[in-house]
Amino acid sequence: MTETLSDALSRAAGADHLLIALDFDGTLAPFTEDPADSRPLPEAREALDALAGLPRTTVAIISGRPLEFLREVVDPARRMVLSGSHGAEMDLAALPDLPDDAEHDIHLTAEQLDLLDRAVDATEEMVSRYPGSRAELKPAGVCFHTRPIRDPRVSEQALEEMNRAYSELQGLRITPGQQVVECSVLSATKGDGLRIIQAAASPDVTVFAGDDVTDEDAMDLLTGEDLGIKVGEKESVATQRVSGPQELADVLSVFADQRARAVTSIK
Repeated sequence: MTETLSDALSRAAGADHLLIALDFDGTLAPFTEDPADSRPLPEAREALDALAGLPRTTVAIISGRPLEFLREVVDPARRMVLSGSHGAEMDLAALPDLPDDAEHDIHLTAEQLDLLDRAVDATEEMVSRYPGSRAELKPAGVCFHTRPIRDPRVSEQALEEMNRAYSELQGLRITPGQQVVECSVLSATKGDGLRIIQAAASPDVTVFAGDDVTDEDAMDLLTGEDLGIKVGEKESVATQRVSGPQELADVLSVFADQRARAVTSIK
């Protein structure tokens, strides 16, 4: 019989050591026209704060956002493990047994910096041609956003043209998303981020939730008793699904209570 989401979460809540890792945009936070305005839903933030305060429970955020954004917006109290820039940046300082390499920073070569400059120039040129679109600069890449463009046909055309422009720059890793296309001079993925976190935290069960194509690299790492939750309607290897950030926030609130009760009985 197929396991329901409620049953799967109840099972995961009883793990001796639990890792719950989540994407940010479209998962903890609804999409906004200006990426800088995005914030976790209040219910999601409250649930994550509660989970982060529990014993034998590691909360991680694995996002394409820069690490500094995650520190300021998601985890100002510094109680969570953070992976930014699609796994290229890492902050493991919240783990009780601090690894020697607790922080992974981005250091680009001269060739990578030159490639990044050319990608930024191409993005800014595209923004000038498509009013309403935005460029979002990142430590190792740049994003082209079309969410503010009202006409979906124009938005799709802009994304296709941006993707072609990035493809002409040899050495970029191109990642499409929901009304966004992103490029990076590094090859790191969210799967790389989750792999590092799992190795450092040694969880018995990992719960991962994400909404986009980039999250599938992390979903692919889940095995055994692990639980993958897809947010939204896109195809996924995840065994469970919620409709959007609000439903996930509601699920996290219940899960935080389940985990709190469970850890009191774990010896």
